[in-house]
Amino acid sequence: MPFNSESSYNDSRLEFCLALKAKRERKGITLTEIANSTKIPAYMFAALERNDLRRWPKGLFRRSFFRDYARMIGMEPAEACAEFVRLFPDDTGTVSATPAGAADHAEQESSLRLAFDTAWHGPRTSVLARLLALLIDALTVTLVAFAIAWMRSLDLPTTTAIVAMAYFSLATAVFGESPAKWAITRRGAIIDGMTHGLVVVAATCKRSTDAVWHLLGSTTAAVAPEPPQRLRVRVKLSQ
Repeated sequence: MPFNSESSYNDSRLEFCLALKAKRERKGITLTEIANSTKIPAYMFAALERNDLRRWPKGLFRRSFFRDYARMIGMEPAEACAEFVRLFPDDTGTVSATPAGAADHAEQESSLRLAFDTAWHGPRTSVLARLLALLIDALTVTLVAFAIAWMRSLDLPTTTAIVAMAYFSLATAVFGESPAKWAITRRGAIIDGMTHGLVVVAATCKRSTDAVWHLLGSTTAAVAPEPPQRLRVRVKLSQ
């Protein structure tokens, strides 16, 4: 008796898949069109129509894939998905006797919920990056303070304290962190911006150079004298 029940269950799944394929063909919709619209490979829908879901994902993604397929062939997504979940549960080794209405209700209750993790504060900077930022900031403050103290003949420790206070206060107001840490964190964007700027400058210089050479070429052509005409002499030999 269990063998007959399992065989009947497999027959129901096969009939369901063949009905899907027949409805799609009546609509004149190809698997390639469905794949282009849903961004899901066409071979997955071909496997569905063959009653072969071994390569399909489980859970929410499986139901989402089928909803897109059902919507594309003109079926009611909710009803079709309820029948699909009943015939193709995540655990395909057991027969599901859940009614279609109960399956749809269970699907709604198990919908994906998103919540923010308040304890997460973003990726942490590595120790090496923090030490490098500290070294750059300290070196910058020292060099600026030494230059000001040397040019103005001021006391170096006092000048260093004033420069450090101004440096970090201004950086906190503008960047929210030290300039070195800000630059290290965004080094990729900074390098891309500098590269793009150099490319723009090079292109501008090239256009300017081409324009100057074109102008000089036009002027030279305008003032260049015409070449002298060649003297032609005809010699007649007597016979």
